Amino acid sequence: MLLSVLILVPLLGSSLSHQDPAPSDQLKEIVITASRLDVEESSRFRIGLIDSEERSPLAARTIGDHLDQVPAIHLQRTSYGQVSPFLRGQTGFRTLILIDGIRFNNSVFRSGPNQYLSLVDPLSLGAAEVIFGPGSVLHGSDAAGGTIALSSRSVEPSPEERDETRFLQRYASAERSSVSRIDQIQIREDYAIRFGASYRDYDDFVAGRSEGLQEHTGYREWSGDLSLVSHLGPELDLIVGVQHHRQEDVPRTHSTIFGSQWHGVVAGTDLQRDLDGGRDLTYFRLRQYHGGDSQSEWTISRQQITDEEDRIRSNGRQRIQGFEDEALGLAYTWSGFTDWGEVSTGFDFTHETVDSHYTEYEQDGTVLEIRPRGPVADDSTYQLFGAYLQDTIAIDDQTSVVLGGRWTRAAVDAREVDPDPSDADVIGPIEDEWSDFIGSIRGIYRKEEDLRFFGGLSQAFRAPNLSDLTRFDVGLSGEAEIPAPGLDPERFLTAEVGIDFTLNQWRGEAVVWHSWLDDLVTRFPTGEINADGDPIVTKENSGAGQARGFDLRMARQWDERWSSSFSLSWITGEVEVPVSPGVVEEQSLSRLAPAMARGTLRYSPMDNFSLEASLTVAGKQDELSARDLTDIQRIPPGGTPGYAVIDLHGRWQASERWHLYAGATNIGDVDYRLHGSGSNEPGASIVTGVEARF
Repeated sequence: MLLSVLILVPLLGSSLSHQDPAPSDQLKEIVITASRLDVEESSRFRIGLIDSEERSPLAARTIGDHLDQVPAIHLQRTSYGQVSPFLRGQTGFRTLILIDGIRFNNSVFRSGPNQYLSLVDPLSLGAAEVIFGPGSVLHGSDAAGGTIALSSRSVEPSPEERDETRFLQRYASAERSSVSRIDQIQIREDYAIRFGASYRDYDDFVAGRSEGLQEHTGYREWSGDLSLVSHLGPELDLIVGVQHHRQEDVPRTHSTIFGSQWHGVVAGTDLQRDLDGGRDLTYFRLRQYHGGDSQSEWTISRQQITDEEDRIRSNGRQRIQGFEDEALGLAYTWSGFTDWGEVSTGFDFTHETVDSHYTEYEQDGTVLEIRPRGPVADDSTYQLFGAYLQDTIAIDDQTSVVLGGRWTRAAVDAREVDPDPSDADVIGPIEDEWSDFIGSIRGIYRKEEDLRFFGGLSQAFRAPNLSDLTRFDVGLSGEAEIPAPGLDPERFLTAEVGIDFTLNQWRGEAVVWHSWLDDLVTRFPTGEINADGDPIVTKENSGAGQARGFDLRMARQWDERWSSSFSLSWITGEVEVPVSPGVVEEQSLSRLAPAMARGTLRYSPMDNFSLEASLTVAGKQDELSARDLTDIQRIPPGGTPGYAVIDLHGRWQASERWHLYAGATNIGDVDYRLHGSGSNEPGASIVTGVEARF
């Protein structure tokens, strides 16, 4: 049985914090974490990325924009309201996202980049943790590229009672945007509650010097969230979370006639293609402390994700399709110290119910067609169960070994799969199930107090989902994807070794990793054309593949006022891909991130004032797969050009109540886009923000 490693790679961003001690409801750093407990690992050196006091008012639209500050994370932006992070060459359903420990991924997530991370309000978050490489034992067997664990802002009960209102306002010139946020906090000895709401209005944004105004790129979104922590007893807490988010008329501009033609990309032919998206999450959690050495949690949850596309083709016909996915969850975790070491164990179960719809209208508004299903099969269910155990064993004072395993079972029951029961191609219901055991082993050796070596092996396992099996929808730049019953699970094995150290005022980490990919589910052209003239594609399990890379992060505190940081990331890979029925070729992984580097210089002359300059450099990415070459609406011929972008940020705490922020982003007004994205990034921009606390 193959075993795997869960190695922690801290992210690089802002260096030391110069501010008042942060209360429990403030946004903490984006860090890497080892496990649900793992005291030794959680105390390792971390470099912060997000800080609510200094960066969140200047943060752009989504949590993805925070993540994009780190070269080891590549962000793909289909449009400015739709982002998808790549971790170690994987994205979409191969990168696991958790919100307050609850699965955000669902069975409708499609292959490649998807937009659903944009349904999380970054101003509602209190912390974000990233685990590079498979985090499959503790978090979910499908965490092949990595895990992004997002945590809501919360407040804790306290004898020091407090009522507080916070208001935040942000403007950005190139984005032509306005962001408003209000939080109401009430803290009592036995309970604490926080309510927050955000509203965002984005006009058509302005790209770099040669592109200018990008028509039909604006949209609106709003969100509300509530968190409650109540002491039911001296060792028992009740935690309640409610989250609501809506996006309205988010355009996929690249597929319309308003798409950019930057560096030879081709505008689409649609007259309109807008998406409405929504997410609702409610959960109840009981947390019990068993003395000082262990704790357990029971969580029940309901999460609903909705997606609807309003598309007008070049012939004037309007197509409205979408889905509603309701996921009911139950989870239990226990972590603590035992005679066998530091143990984390538990199980998680999710039951999804999916409904989908499709209606097509003539130009005059009369109904032309109503299909029995939308982009995925209607009247479907999907179940996912996992049980895990991880043990951290101290060999001696310098060496520890972490062993873990997870058993996973997935089951699908899709009723309405056939989009057109009247034609000759009959596609019946799909009922299937898959299960497997995965494991991990990693070792940590502390040679000295400030020098550690780590490494190991890890597995991941992803069963086919509803999108894999039943999708009937557009793919990439004008392809038409059809259902693919009978797929097998994907399997991954990752090895990595690394070192982290502290030397005088230097801190750093270097990691080398290699992943073996087996039975990847990939699209390939069937050679047929549909009635709209689009090439038809489907899926099958491809052959073997590989991905490998290197990450370096360093930071230095030069004196009390000056600090700096630097990070570098490189990745490459290839996989056997079907290019036509019965023909397989070895190609580069799709949408490989370019080599990237980021450096920051920070000046803090006083506790209430700081300035930071950053330089982000990305190389040209011309390592393209065959599918990348056909994605002519997003990837220029010959690859995506490299770029170098300079940003400046400043913070001034004018008083205990007033915090002022200002920034100048993309100072050189560089015309660039993130590789694989459907739109360019904003040009030179002035960003201002103010936060008031009463």
